Amino acid sequence: MSKIQLDIVTPEKVVYSEQVEMVITRAANGDVGILPKHAPFVSPLKGDTVRIKKDGSEEVISVSGGFIEVRPDKVTILAKSAGV
Repeated sequence: MSKIQLDIVTPEKVVYSEQVEMVITRAANGDVGILPKHAPFVSPLKGDTVRIKKDGSEEVISVSGGFIEVRPDKVTILAKSAGV
């Protein structure tokens, strides 16, 4: 399966930076599932978690506020705070 780069960044540090299979979170218009080659968009985050699917498992990272930028090859989440 193809992968997409996910970077979760806070003002203090890079919290997560990996190649993943899918990113699931809540944006301004509802839940989004992002796969490689997704259409580009930018949106405020409305949820408090980011679900990450990678190598057959799922990881959840808590986030607080911020924005998501999606490009066909990369997802960047700029959050006020984030942690596992």
